[in-house]
Order: sequence, then C-alpha cells, then structure tokens
Amino acid sequence: MKAGKKVVLFAFLANLSIALVKLFVFLISRSSSMFSEAIHSFVDTGNQIFLLIGISKSQRKEDKSHQFGYSKESFFWAYLVAVQLFTLGGLYSIYKGIQKISHKEPLENIFYVIILIIFSMLAENFSFQKARKVIDSVKGELSYFEYIKKSINPEIIVVFLEDLAAMISLSIALLFVLLYWITKNPIFDGIGSVFIGLILLIAGFIIGGETRSLLIGEAAPEEMQRFIEKVIKSHRGVERLIYVKSMVLGSDSILIAGKVDFNDNLNADEIGEVIDEIENEIRAKHPEIKKIYLEPDTYQSNKKP
Repeated sequence: MKAGKKVVLFAFLANLSIALVKLFVFLISRSSSMFSEAIHSFVDTGNQIFLLIGISKSQRKEDKSHQFGYSKESFFWAYLVAVQLFTLGGLYSIYKGIQKISHKEPLENIFYVIILIIFSMLAENFSFQKARKVIDSVKGELSYFEYIKKSINPEIIVVFLEDLAAMISLSIALLFVLLYWITKNPIFDGIGSVFIGLILLIAGFIIGGETRSLLIGEAAPEEMQRFIEKVIKSHRGVERLIYVKSMVLGSDSILIAGKVDFNDNLNADEIGEVIDEIENEIRAKHPEIKKIYLEPDTYQSNKKP
C-alpha cells in the first residue's frame, strides 16, 4: 500500500471517530465552536473519502479515450476537497459563529467540551505526525512550505494541511470556550466559531491553489528537470539539448518531452540506442517518469520550441 494511502486511511478513521464525539458534545453543550469543530471533522472525513476515490480512480490503466492514463484523477478529487473545506467547513462555520454572536445562548456542560477539545487535539496531533513523518522522509532540505509548493503528492499535502488546520482550530476553540467559562459571555463562543471558519478558508485556499496547479498541468520539480537536462547533455552522441519540457500526470507519473540535436555521424539505429540509454538512466533515478519522448532535430538559434 502506498504511503499516501496509508496516511489517508489513518486520517479517515481518526476524523470519523473525533467527529462523532464532537457532535455528541455539541448536543449536550450547544456550543457554537463545538458545532463548527464537529462540522470540520465531518468535512475532513468526507475529504478522506474523496482522496481514497481519487487514489483508486487514478490507478486505472490507460485506454483509447485516456491514452496517458487516469493519474490526474487524484488531483481532481483533491481539488474537490479544497472546495468542500472552503464552503462547508469555512463559510458555514463563520455563518454559525455570526448567528451565535447575534443570539447569545449560554453553553451547557462546559467541562465536557474542554475535555473533548483536549482529547481531539491529541488525536489530531497523532494523525498530523503520521503525515509529517512521511513528508520528512522525502522533503530533504526543503522547508515544509517549500515542499507543499513543490510536491506532486496531493493526498499527503491535504492530510498534512487538514490536520494542521484542525490543531490550530482546536486551540482557538479551547481559548474561546475558556474565555466563555471565565466571563460567562456567549459572544466568545461565536467569535471562536468565526475564527475557526477563517482558518478553514485559508486551508481550503492553499489546498485549492496547489491542486489547481497540478490539475492544469504543472511541470516536474526543478531538481528533477535539472537532472534530466544534465543526463541528456552529458550523454554520448548528443551535440545539444534543444529543449525539454515536462508535465506531472499524477503523483507517480510524469511526462517528459524534448528535442535533441544528435551527432551527425550517428545513423537512425544508433540514435535510437542513445535515446534508450538516456531513458534508462533517467528512470533508474526517477522511476515515476513513466513517459519519455525525445525527438531528434537540428538546432536553429531562431527556432522556438
């Protein structure tokens, strides 16, 4: 099982259990912040289902109607996660918060709310650490922000950002519930819900931006492109690399296409052998590069790719 799928399955089970407990506590407390948190966890649970659907559909084999396969399915379903997190999670939480501010209803069973928030923070942190561990194993010297910008694995990015947003939201919920407990002023519960909604809007916006870039056709990571160019330029029989372009087809599928000016002394068979050697060398380091198309051509300085 892929690391990304394991992370998603773990997050699904964690979010579902937390959502049910949050809903129960909301019913006995009438806390707007707790309702927002329950909605947040149910949205996250639905998001994991979307991600699992995307993983499953992206693994279908290429056919006549989709000759490069279905790998981009994972990007589409991850984008739906962003839309759902932004609308159902963020906007609805803000709406409930404003409603609570307008109709100041007292909370009940505050002690249970506080206990649940602390429990949820521990559970969300456990799920977050799972995603963080996977990222740490592949990000190298990159910061988390740089990895999120450059990563082509939407499942891990979504779970990581969801759990991060959840921990921040829970901290906000705990703060404003404690303020209510101290002051007995219900407005703090509504303000907490509004802040939680804003956090979810930000998370949805970031996830949406990253998955949109992948969905419309993002290039391979810069380090990978530099490696490919180096392999081609340094290979025997290559006079000049005219250009090489790339596009991410999926988290484990990348397309490379380019034109190469080969030595005039090489015949067609020898050029074919050199191209095969280049492809093998590239895939030896990056097996996720599934499609490589290199075309022999003559370099012209005024010729645009």
